[in-house]
Amino acid sequence: MAKIIISIDHKWRDLPAYVYIGMILEKKGHDVQWIRNGYEPYYVVSQKPDLIVMIHLYDLERQKFALELKRQGILVVLMPTEGIATLEGYRKFAAGVDNDLSSVDLHFCWNELTAAIVNENPTIDKSNILTIGCPRFDFYSDPLSKIVIKKENFCHLHGLNYHFPIVTFATNFTQAQFHIKNQDFLVRDAEKLGYVKTVEKIVGGLDRMAQRDYESRDLLINAFIKLVKEFEGVNFVLKLHPSEEHLYYYKLLDSKLEPYRKRITIISKAYIWDVLSVSDVEMVRSCTTGIESWMTGKPTIEMKLNPDEWYFSPEHASGSFIATSYESLKEKLQFYLAGGSVDKKISKERQKFLKKWCYKLDGNRSEAVADILDDLLQKSRPDKKIEFSVKKWLVWLLLFLSDYRVHDIKIYGLKMFSSNRVDKLGRIDKFFNRKDVNDWRKRLDKIVNL
Repeated sequence: MAKIIISIDHKWRDLPAYVYIGMILEKKGHDVQWIRNGYEPYYVVSQKPDLIVMIHLYDLERQKFALELKRQGILVVLMPTEGIATLEGYRKFAAGVDNDLSSVDLHFCWNELTAAIVNENPTIDKSNILTIGCPRFDFYSDPLSKIVIKKENFCHLHGLNYHFPIVTFATNFTQAQFHIKNQDFLVRDAEKLGYVKTVEKIVGGLDRMAQRDYESRDLLINAFIKLVKEFEGVNFVLKLHPSEEHLYYYKLLDSKLEPYRKRITIISKAYIWDVLSVSDVEMVRSCTTGIESWMTGKPTIEMKLNPDEWYFSPEHASGSFIATSYESLKEKLQFYLAGGSVDKKISKERQKFLKKWCYKLDGNRSEAVADILDDLLQKSRPDKKIEFSVKKWLVWLLLFLSDYRVHDIKIYGLKMFSSNRVDKLGRIDKFFNRKDVNDWRKRLDKIVNL
């Protein structure tokens, strides 16, 4: 038996697939701990793992930490939470080309293109780079797709009319808020993770990126509001990106969208597969959620309404109808809601994209990851020399006994006692607790025979 730590970033994006992978590893006889991203140093001291799964090594401190793990005999695995970089100019950064990856025993990639970019990094052993696909896409295939909510239950939960079609806009304006506030966070984050120069090449600088994201959000949300007003017999959903400011949208619900509450809902605490499964049409902005709609054959509309749009990928848009004006957006939405089919040329582009960027969509990616990790542990188990730190052990003890409540106090303040815990960046309920892990274990146990 080996001890494994799996680090998780976003509760409402990453948790289910990572819990599932861990459960498969437990069946193979391993001891698995799921922890919040960023708290690895404290859990290493207390749990003394044989292997740790991390999401990235962008910043220098994490690179140094990973080297220390390797020195102590702990296997280091990278499993990125995103693997299809939208912007071409961002791909080398996303693949960690300039990072020290000499500590990495295994680097999972979603596709061969990303693997080839990682291969440009001279610090990593090329045999340690492995294309595996995306584990969370397993929820679009049996048996995990059985967990997806039914439309009747979805509408009841969100107060929508079951008889109306559903149009979803999956937002992704993650930089917009930094145009008017929290600029200091953006600068610190960019400098820490090392993407300042990348942003300068793509869009001219951090401030320019935030401004253009803000402008696009304003333009697209106004178009969305106009659609809500004009399409009276339609439900509308705003599915919020886990990394963007959520409060902005809820304020809209109390103002411009208030008269339409009976057929609009804003969702920050739900998984995208639940939303897309009940949606008739998805509106996107070069977002991974559009790709997920393609997997189920749903119509998608690329909202390229801003002529100065910085966040646009011709490839990501190729599988959608591209709306460059409100009129074309409205016309195509009417067409799809009337039962119109996705154009054959667009369907072919979808298949080409999925083949290139998603590797395999067979519903078995989580099992494949678990099998490979198990095989790695069978073949390579270095002697561990874990260095003990009283300070780190005490921090771990506080985190463990409080189930991260001490972290929650830091992140949410008194709002940690609210059902909608909001952090300083306006994000709702980003982090998971043990109860969330246990809930997913129970849900998965009901549909998967492990």
